[in-house]
Formats: sequence, C-alpha cells, structure tokens
Amino acid sequence: MNLSHFDIAIVIIYLTLIFTSGVLVKKYIKGIDDYLVAGRSMGFHLGLISMMCSEIGIITFVYYAELGFDAGFASLIAAIPPVIALIVLGKTGWVIKPLLEMKIKTIPEFFSIKFNKGVRLYVGIFMAVGGILNFGVFPGVESRFINIVTGIPPNSILLTMVILLTIVLLYTLVGGMVSVLITNYIQYALLSIGMILITVFGIIKVDWGSILQYVSSNMGEKGMDPFFPNAFGGDFGIGFIIWQVLEWTALLIGWQAISIRLFSSKDTDTGKKIYRWSGLMFFSRAILPIFWGIIAFAYFGLHGIKVSGIDSLGNLIVAIVPNGLLGLMFAALLAASMSTYSSYLLSWSSVVSQDIIGSIIKFITGKETSSKRQLVISRITMTFVMIFIIWFSLFYEMGGYIYFYLQMTGMLFIPGVLISVVLGIYWKHSRSLGVYLSMTFGAIPPVTYLFLPPNLQNSMAAELGWGGFVLALIGMILGSLIQNKINPKLIEEKI
Repeated sequence: MNLSHFDIAIVIIYLTLIFTSGVLVKKYIKGIDDYLVAGRSMGFHLGLISMMCSEIGIITFVYYAELGFDAGFASLIAAIPPVIALIVLGKTGWVIKPLLEMKIKTIPEFFSIKFNKGVRLYVGIFMAVGGILNFGVFPGVESRFINIVTGIPPNSILLTMVILLTIVLLYTLVGGMVSVLITNYIQYALLSIGMILITVFGIIKVDWGSILQYVSSNMGEKGMDPFFPNAFGGDFGIGFIIWQVLEWTALLIGWQAISIRLFSSKDTDTGKKIYRWSGLMFFSRAILPIFWGIIAFAYFGLHGIKVSGIDSLGNLIVAIVPNGLLGLMFAALLAASMSTYSSYLLSWSSVVSQDIIGSIIKFITGKETSSKRQLVISRITMTFVMIFIIWFSLFYEMGGYIYFYLQMTGMLFIPGVLISVVLGIYWKHSRSLGVYLSMTFGAIPPVTYLFLPPNLQNSMAAELGWGGFVLALIGMILGSLIQNKINPKLIEEKI
C-alpha cells in the first residue's frame, strides 16, 4: 500500500462525512422538483461551486494530464473554448434565458413543449445512450488511477469501485440534487487543496526551465505550438478550436449534468451569473491538469522511467507527494469523483426516467405520472445506470485520447440538440421532422469516429467534430422545409 495509516484515516473520515451529510437532507425531498432540481432554489455561490465540482472528477484530471503528457504545451489551447462559450452564454443569455423561463427539468422536456412527445422520446433516447456511454468509461479509467496511487492490488480494484459507487448511489438516491449540492461544499474545499498541492509539489520537483527544455527537445515544435505545421494542420489547429467552441456551447446548453444546475437556479439572472463566473473555474480545470501532464512527461523522462499518458498523473502523484499529505490529496480527488458520479447518476437517470419511461407511460395511459411515482422510477433507473457503467468499464477499451472519446460520445446527441434548441427557439419555421433529421445526421460523424482504427481517431477528430454540427444544421433545415411544404401548419400537435 502506498497510503500510510494516517492517509487511510483521512480518507475514511471524509467518506463518512460525505455519506452522513448526503443522507441527512432526505427530509427536504417532498417531490420530483426537489429531487431533480432542488426546488429551483440554488443561489449563485452554491451554483458556482456545484458547477465546478460536478464537472471535475479523477477522470477529468487523467484525460487532461494525458493530453499534456502526449501533446505538450500545444494542448493548453484546449482550455480556451469552454471559457469563451461560458462567458458568451452567461453575458448574453442566448438560449439559456428562454430555457430558464420555461421552468423545465430536462432538455428533452423542451422538445415536448416546442414540438411533440414523440420528439421528446427520440431526443431522450439519443441523450441517454450518449451520456451513459460517456459515463461508462469513468470507473475503468479511475480504477487504474486508484490502483497506482493507493497500491491496492488490481484484483481488488473492482470491489473498491463498487463500494465507492454504492456510497455515492445511496446518498444520491436518498437526497437527489439537494444531496449533490450539500456535499459539493465539502468536496470543493478538499478539491481546491488537492489541486494546489499537486501543482506546488510538481514545480518543486521539476523546475520551469527543465520542463521547457525537455518538452522542446523531445517533442519539438509540435509540442510547443498548437498550430504546427500550420494553422489548419495538426491535432489542435483552427479546426480543433471551431469544433471545441461549438462543442462547449452545445454542452453548456444540452449536457444534462450541466444544464440541471442551470435549471436548479432560483432565477434567470442567477443562472446567467453562474455561467459567466464558471468560465474562470473551467479554465483552471483544464490548464492545471494539462500542466501536470507536462510536468510528468519531463519528470519521468529526466529520470528514465517509462509510463503511459493515461497513467502519468497517478504515477506523478505517488512520486512527488509525501505520505501524510497523500491521504489528504487522495481524499480531494475522491471528492471530485464522487461529486461527478452523483451528478451524472442523477442527470442521466433523470433523462431515462422522465423523458423515455415517462413519455412511454403517458403514451400508453394518456396520463402524467404522479410526482411520487416519478421519484420511485428515478431511483430505480439510477441503480440500473450504476450497474451498467460498472459492467461497461470492464470491457470497453479506447484507442485515441480519452478526451476525444468523451467529446465524441457526447457528440452522439450534442450537435442535434444544439441546432434543434437554437432553431426551435429562434426560427418560427422549425418543425419536428427537422429535429428527427438533425439528431440522426449529427450522430453520423461520432459513430464513424468510434469505429475508426486508433491511429486515425486523433487525426480525424476535429473534422468529424465540427462536421457533426454542419450535418445537424442541414438536417434541421431540410426536415423543417420538407414538413412545412407538405403540411404548412406551424403549430405542432401535442401527441
């Protein structure tokens, strides 16, 4: 074991504190609105903290560190697109203001209001598949990290992950979004300490000059300049930036784990303010882990130690953080992951329960499901989502960057959702056939990516990325024009 008895005690105390605080909020859950969107009472400061915690897990640090380890300083450009998207949306209120005013709980719910229940079901299926496939690799990637940091034998890692996920499942099942928000306070404090510790110890172990020289010598200009060999070539050129700005704009609107925070805001101005200020947090969320990967590349290279990009961060932490502090930092990383797991379990189970199962029940019975029954369905769905992601993580192996895989699984529905929501709000001629085609066309490039050989996945990611948005736009316009031609009635029937 790499953890001392003191380190283990810190981790146990943390897990106990999180579980207890998560369970104690059960008394505040009186209906489905309380469970999924915390009664729409989230203020600015808690919203900002919750947004940060929900989108940082061990896997976040691992995939950004992998980028830094394998691509050097050039990959730092990946930190910029989310900042642009957050500030623009938060400042202008474009799209998010109308969504907040609609008082919805999930994005597919928008489609039943604007179009019809069939569209809501179709979009919900795409979102559930993409979101759960994205979520499905988390346990596998993070178990490798935990194995390296703790020294737990590989044959015990699955059991470790099951125990950890069960703790998260239990307090999220009981308290829903209220549990997530309350535990975010504790997780944010530990997470901040952990990020500072890794950065400080990394710079102490490898000075800035040595890092620059080693990356330059071993990666060449490609590791220093994102536009090498030209602005339109390489993995991080103009095509990558265009894709990422579109992707992050879409994620901030249509990614349920993020939008559920938006829908939990107490009012429209609070939601916009959370987005504006989250830009700084998302910048540090990317910059620091990428930099840790660059530090790891220099540190292990200078010491003649071979490690892979995906394992670089775990090995760096073991190498540079002393016992005593290792437990505190590991608890901080667990904090980040537990927050992400609870948020994702709640988010994707809500799409399955509300937008798929709920839509099917209403189609069969003709009645809305009661709030109490929705609560039961959400909790059962959450349990099955957790079981699936554990199973999926055992068997799926990725080829290219983890970062690109996660972006592409989100792309299974994100282009169609962005285009359909935007035109659904701002184009009066948008129709349901346009949504069907937009969702279908937009999913073609990411499906293609998932079946490409590993050596082509990284090099073609940008083109397939922005290409998905182009196809989604074509589908929305084409489908709407066809339906308007055949049936010019502009008001959809609510079936």
